[in-house]
Amino acid sequence: MNKDTFKQSFVKFFSQNIGLKVLSIVVAIVLWFIVINITDPPDKQSYKNIPVRILNQEVISEEGKTLEILNDTNVISNVTVKAPRSVIRELGSSSDAIIATADMNNLSYDETRVPIQLSGSKFNDKIESIKGSIDTLEVSIEMRKTIQLPIRAVTSGDIESGYVVGDITQSQNQVRVSGPQSKIAKISSAYVDVQVTGFKENISTSADIELYDADGNELDTSSLDMNITSIKVDVEILATKKVPLKFESSGTPAEGYDVTGIIDAEYDSVAIAGLQNVIDRYDSITIPASALNVSGLSSTLNAVVDINDYLPSRVRLADSSFNGLVDVAVYIEKIQEKTVSVFLRNIEVENIPEGFSSTEWEEKNDYVEFTLMGLSQNLENVQLSQLDFMVDFSDYALMHDISGFKPGIYKLPLVLDLPDGVWMKEPVEVSVRLLK
Repeated sequence: MNKDTFKQSFVKFFSQNIGLKVLSIVVAIVLWFIVINITDPPDKQSYKNIPVRILNQEVISEEGKTLEILNDTNVISNVTVKAPRSVIRELGSSSDAIIATADMNNLSYDETRVPIQLSGSKFNDKIESIKGSIDTLEVSIEMRKTIQLPIRAVTSGDIESGYVVGDITQSQNQVRVSGPQSKIAKISSAYVDVQVTGFKENISTSADIELYDADGNELDTSSLDMNITSIKVDVEILATKKVPLKFESSGTPAEGYDVTGIIDAEYDSVAIAGLQNVIDRYDSITIPASALNVSGLSSTLNAVVDINDYLPSRVRLADSSFNGLVDVAVYIEKIQEKTVSVFLRNIEVENIPEGFSSTEWEEKNDYVEFTLMGLSQNLENVQLSQLDFMVDFSDYALMHDISGFKPGIYKLPLVLDLPDGVWMKEPVEVSVRLLK
């Protein structure tokens, strides 16, 4: 048969009785479905992430023990079911079609494993096989322990410049934690952390309780029972201000000694904190003289002053790392003497009585000698040439209750204007003759 003849025969075969040929195909398909439904051949279906339900867990808790699932074996990643196709179709593809259980009554002798039982939610008697990717629940059984911990509230982040964290108030200050003895033994502290970055106003929030070991590492609490997991925390935000410290002293040192007037302090200023309208009222912190009493001392007073004791109401120190203790020194030195003299011609005679024309000096020398007393630094600053010296008849009259003067010699007290911290050891009198 040549090529053309074959082609003609092929076309004739498919072009004749087309309807019968189509009907034959349809009948064949129907018969195939009928056969399949009658015989119901086996099929397979996979199910993902089937949770394992734990039965009779009370047998563990009644013994005062805890149960911990290891390696995520309480979820079976894959379960394969083999059953007649009709059963597979009825079961569907949902994970609810598979039931996985682990009965704690079947716990292994070494208390590390429990067999997992798999079944279908229905048609169990028609399921040929059911197999999971794991068949054992891995567990850790330990004695149960309970502890009570104080909760410490802390803040983190960078607060807005010019502000500090004030008081932190907690709704509760203790937490009760229960769990496996080995995990409870690792717990060292409980904290709640409040983020304060950028805040200028008080914060009120709910904060989760976090557990830490002795090295400051946060612990996983998934296997632990806590009576509370979060608490309410209020954080006070305060404005700050830097103000100078002012010190004063009181009392009289031992005889022959005096304070120099110099008070040295470890800090000359501190930062205070409080509500803005409160700290705006204060420009300094004054330590009262009673805090630095030098009575009877013959050497420098070294004292420690607690600034906290002298802060105004509703004001505190801004630096939480500064405890407020300040070292203060009040310097005390021995009083020195210095003998000096002034020429009589440099002494002014004031208020010569009426009716008298002049006076004369009745001293054997042309100068008057006297002794000044004071601390060395003050005596060194005395410049006699810059001082005014005088005697005054009016003062003399008042002192001696004299209503009228007569010619004669009078001993008038020498008066001079000395700087602070310097005085005359003894009064000095100058003899003056009053001329009619």
